[in-house]
Amino acid sequence: MKRFAVGYSDLDNSKEALSIVCEQISSGMGRKEPILVVFCSDSENFAYYSKQLRRRFPFSTVMGMTAYMGFSSRGYGKNALSCLAIMDGIEIKAGKMISPKGGFKEFASKVIDTMNTLRETENTLCFTCGAKMLDMEVALETGQVLEEKGIKVCGGSIGEDDNLSTMLSFNGEVFDQGGMFCFIHNLCGRIELFSQSMSEDGIENILEKTADTVKGSGIKPVFSIVANGIDYTLAMEKMNLLYDFTDMFCMEFGEYMGFSGYKDKDFYKSSYDSMLIAMFE
Repeated sequence: MKRFAVGYSDLDNSKEALSIVCEQISSGMGRKEPILVVFCSDSENFAYYSKQLRRRFPFSTVMGMTAYMGFSSRGYGKNALSCLAIMDGIEIKAGKMISPKGGFKEFASKVIDTMNTLRETENTLCFTCGAKMLDMEVALETGQVLEEKGIKVCGGSIGEDDNLSTMLSFNGEVFDQGGMFCFIHNLCGRIELFSQSMSEDGIENILEKTADTVKGSGIKPVFSIVANGIDYTLAMEKMNLLYDFTDMFCMEFGEYMGFSGYKDKDFYKSSYDSMLIAMFE
């Protein structure tokens, strides 16, 4: 049995897509329930996937977000269901806050309070997603507190779109105001976080530089979580580099799932053209 499994389907029929993804996950996990399931999908089918994945994995922590595009080592697509299930080798502590009265400050306090209950922070990642509630000043302060403890941060805002609803889900509960987070402690080795932004060199060279940077770090990734800025994804889409992106990841870094959110006027403008990669040994 593997420590993890990646599931992906871009079928138009949501019931069939879900069946394929669950089969892909189950074939990798044997009879063991996942500790953590992270998924993304289009907005139209998001509530259905959230409910059904929770029903399929009732004892797992299941976190999901709507996305402009879902990525995985099995493929990529705008109307796809992309999923990573981790069965072994991690410890987690997760939480959510839906439409908090105290806004992002209250959410950030909950993240910090949870961090303070961790037994150890070495080789730990905080995966976090917000929906229409981010406060830049508080986000920077919270990130600094986590980094001082040696905790890496990956995620961001799912953003907004005029033509559809952007949502999060936590253990089957869907919401469009609030946030969620998960501290993931890797018991099997390092977690390394890599960040790349578009520059004058062009995206083709950025992909090559990313591969060189990862190789130079000495990490041997088993699986990864990727968060792409919307402009970064749009640029790859315009230049027909999405296949190259997926192929490079499979060749260099193994299996992964990732997502690209929409723009958020209250979040980092510089994050629109960046790529974050959290790699687990």
